[in-house]
Amino acid sequence: MISDHSVLLIQGDPGFSFPLGIHGPVILRPLLPLPVERDPLFLSKYTTMKTNILKGAVLLMTLAALTKPVDLRAQAFDEETNTASVGYGFVTLLGSINDSFDSYSDTEYSGVGPIYAKFEHAISEKVGMGLNVAYATNEWSYRYTDGSNNTQYTETTKRSTYSILVRMNFHFGSSDRFDPYAGFGLGYRNANWTVSSTDPNGTSGVELKTLVPFGMEITIGGRYYFTEHIGAYMEVGAAKSVAQAGLTLKF
Repeated sequence: MISDHSVLLIQGDPGFSFPLGIHGPVILRPLLPLPVERDPLFLSKYTTMKTNILKGAVLLMTLAALTKPVDLRAQAFDEETNTASVGYGFVTLLGSINDSFDSYSDTEYSGVGPIYAKFEHAISEKVGMGLNVAYATNEWSYRYTDGSNNTQYTETTKRSTYSILVRMNFHFGSSDRFDPYAGFGLGYRNANWTVSSTDPNGTSGVELKTLVPFGMEITIGGRYYFTEHIGAYMEVGAAKSVAQAGLTLKF
């Protein structure tokens, strides 16, 4: 039973009581707070605060990861990378001319190449400098009969040529696998011609060399990488052949 001067204490925030007076004055007096580790209200607020902080940290880390620019895959042509290529040429000027003599049974033609070896170093993200080496051989054989003694002779002409050019390529792609480019090369070019004959009176032992040993090429092409380091290349243009293709190694 509650007396006239009794006070009903209702605890609110830690450290204070709110009295409800019945037929008497209202008196406020502080209460001793409960230890923090035993206060249910404080523990509830503390737990909620920790949960919100953790959620905020996770959200910030997620946003940072999503907004940070990450280059997951490098471009096919990157600065300071190197490429080495080996290829074979198709459609040459001399080859096209000699194809027209296939119907002549007394004329034979054979050739090897051009064979290409290339190296390129990326000096920037769009420009590469390198060296191109090309080599090719051609041989023509012509059989004829000497009317004076009815003897058949063969005259053979051989040509060997090579070039060593300094090459500059301009790359204009942004793919991680396909690397298109255009470029030109300048440098040294040499060709030797030799003529021999089974006819003792024929033209034999004649040698001809290049008068101006200057070489140049202008091509456009591209590389496609099957893996990070291995791919294939193809070029077309004015070189020892109209077209060329081969394998490429990037390192």
